[in-house]
Amino acid sequence: MTGHIDSDQNHKKFKLTAEEIGRRHRRRWKRRLKVRAEKIKRQLSIENNFHKAMSEMRTTTDRYRRSYLHWILHHMFSLFDYETGLHAINDKAAYKSWLSVNRPIKNDKH
Repeated sequence: MTGHIDSDQNHKKFKLTAEEIGRRHRRRWKRRLKVRAEKIKRQLSIENNFHKAMSEMRTTTDRYRRSYLHWILHHMFSLFDYETGLHAINDKAAYKSWLSVNRPIKNDKH
């Protein structure tokens, strides 16, 4: 019986005060805040780079390239997110693949 009483007293002795608990929570919150800030900063950077890349749509003279960019924009958030959309814009192999499927075949009969 005395063993149980001693362990109860030890438990009560090592409990944290409200102030110590508050300090621990603040430290954890600050650590999580840094991680969240890094994720948000990365996401904003990707979104800004995507919008800069999409501005090519207004400046390009290649009508197939413009059509490809319109296709990406049309399928944003159903097929692409910002990161994959940016990758698709900059990926020459993906553009050539899309172009081979969507470019009209010229029938020259001479």
